[in-house]
Amino acid sequence: MGSNVYAEKISEYIMMNTNLNSIDYNLDIFEEGLVSSLFAIELMTFLEKNFEVKVTMDDLDMENFKCVNNIVKFVENKRNGGNV
Repeated sequence: MGSNVYAEKISEYIMMNTNLNSIDYNLDIFEEGLVSSLFAIELMTFLEKNFEVKVTMDDLDMENFKCVNNIVKFVENKRNGGNV
């Protein structure tokens, strides 16, 4: 899977859980009040199941999850064996 596939799946998941019909990949979903802290936990579970990454306590930085582009970077880094 590549960046475009990650971005598409992540944006679809976010749109499915909000009232958005489209999403700017740089939109801060937390700052805009589109999602809650509970959603953040659900998002992490989604990432673990769909992209075979492990989200650890060290990864719990809102910067990693605030927008689609950051989430894609996070997933790519984790899949490449890196620490975020």
